[in-house]
Amino acid sequence: MDVSVVIVNYNTKDLILDCINSVIEKTKDINYEIIVADNNSADESVSAIKNKFPSVKILELEENIGFGRANNKGIKIAGGKYIFCLNPDTVLLNNAIKILFDFMEAHEEAGAAGGNLYDKNLKPCYSFGYGDDIISLLFRKTILKWTHRPVFRRIKDYEKNRDKSKVQEVNNITGADLILRKSVLDKVGCFNEKFFMYFEETELETRIRRAGYKIFFVPESKIIHFEDKFRNNKHKNKHFQESFVEYYRICYGEAWAEIAEFLIRKRMKK
Repeated sequence: MDVSVVIVNYNTKDLILDCINSVIEKTKDINYEIIVADNNSADESVSAIKNKFPSVKILELEENIGFGRANNKGIKIAGGKYIFCLNPDTVLLNNAIKILFDFMEAHEEAGAAGGNLYDKNLKPCYSFGYGDDIISLLFRKTILKWTHRPVFRRIKDYEKNRDKSKVQEVNNITGADLILRKSVLDKVGCFNEKFFMYFEETELETRIRRAGYKIFFVPESKIIHFEDKFRNNKHKNKHFQESFVEYYRICYGEAWAEIAEFLIRKRMKK
């Protein structure tokens, strides 16, 4: 098996059906499997997948255990040389998985990689992060989100318009379309289950980089990400805030966690 595609689902029936269909339609010339880890959905997702895609392996979890833990369940039964974590709110635009597979095969130094994400209007959206240190990460993920000062606005525009036309080493790939080398996961471990959702992929990729591997952005791999479907959810905002602080606690220590918590409080007051 070349690639195990692992999709975590929670009440996204229509989206995940489109996602799986795009994987089957677009993926050519590799051996792959699709594994869905369902977080106890109540919208008949499981029965719909079984009826439409009987070859898909489904893990029917008894409760919503979150993104990272559910991915770990899928990874545990995966038979692929690579694990491709794919969000259910995505649709492949081309043979994206094969493109990422070929890249990983050609670059032994790569521990993980991801493709070029687009919104529903086919405009580029967040695919990766550049920052390789605590200051730049804090800066982008907090200060630039709640300041409107001209100098910071120019920096924000610079971040948004960075070159996405070439393969490049990056700090982290979003968890929406993350291909992972299974042999590297065997060394560094899978997703940290302290995170319910958000920053679990960032923490994992930090471990991958610290183990001596590189993370790459591969723009030829193209995928739509309907991330706006899940914005403005108070429960998810709470998870984001908690995970933001926990990420810095785990990766950089208690002092930086306190700074992260301060920045989150500042952000919430805006």
